[in-house]
Amino acid sequence: MINFKPLLNNYEYFQIVKPLGNSITLKAGETVKAEVIDILSTGGVVLRIKGGVLTVNTEIPLQKDTSLLLKILNTPQTDHKLKIQLISILNKNEALINPKTEYPAEEIINFLQTGKNRETILNSIFSYILQNINSSDTKAQKLAQNLLNSFLSSQKINLQINNTEISKILHSIKEVSPETFEKIIKNSGLFFENKIKHKKFSEIKDDLKYILSSRKELSQGEKQILTTIEGYQILSRAFESVYIFLPLLWDDLEKGDIFLKKSKKWKNVYFCRINLDFKDLGRFSGGIFQFGKELYLNFFVENQQLKELIRENSDELIQNVKRHGFSEVFLKFLKRPVDDRKLIDENLMSDRV
Repeated sequence: MINFKPLLNNYEYFQIVKPLGNSITLKAGETVKAEVIDILSTGGVVLRIKGGVLTVNTEIPLQKDTSLLLKILNTPQTDHKLKIQLISILNKNEALINPKTEYPAEEIINFLQTGKNRETILNSIFSYILQNINSSDTKAQKLAQNLLNSFLSSQKINLQINNTEISKILHSIKEVSPETFEKIIKNSGLFFENKIKHKKFSEIKDDLKYILSSRKELSQGEKQILTTIEGYQILSRAFESVYIFLPLLWDDLEKGDIFLKKSKKWKNVYFCRINLDFKDLGRFSGGIFQFGKELYLNFFVENQQLKELIRENSDELIQNVKRHGFSEVFLKFLKRPVDDRKLIDENLMSDRV
């Protein structure tokens, strides 16, 4: 495995000493690749760059046969002399990147992908992103985000999200189809890091957590949504389940969440808990169990009028659900709300009446 990490050396610039052999044309603003072909006893470093050879001085410890990615800078304050800034170092065992550089999105990834160790380096990059995308270390978190953006850009994935309004991310419950609901769950932010791990990059650009974490400034409401997503990620990991924040607009709904779990005891058995708290209608809690092709719907409804309305339309509900391939659908009302702990213990079925 390649050790991928940020370059922490305070020195990041090369001082040009002299070109050797053929002349080299360097332009301010361009990014160039270079190879370290020799380390001089005087401390100088000999680079092969753009078909020529150049000697530079630097305080950065370099090794022979190391590849470099460099940025040519213009320095007006020193009579417009060129200055070389180090962006990245690549050798057999290590890939270093300078987190202080404002590098072109595609150049750094293209550079790191070159050579025999391309797959190993990419895996190291993704590992670094996964470890630091939520880091409390601001520099590490920013570098991880920049690397992810750079890779997505290099894959020609459209990242025009800066102007995305939060209202466009939210969906009205009245307009949600089964297909839309599936997309909302997948892009809820819960699976963001998992998409990186499995290299599902085409799905990242629509991920709610990615959209919010990529912005330079967040409103108070957006910060709260991001915090909620991260809280559900922690909860899901702790209980080996799936807790999801759903970005839905629903009149009268004060709060709601959904919980999913696959049984460890039985094959093809799944559990789902839906918890909704309405301002006027009170609490609605549902426990849904799938046993193969059998589906059990267990509802606790606090409002009696709503409970009777569901009872009156239960036959239609059951027939609609059966159309999705279930052989049997059973609907029961619970005496009390669904308890998460019973879902985890897989004992809710004994509470049906």
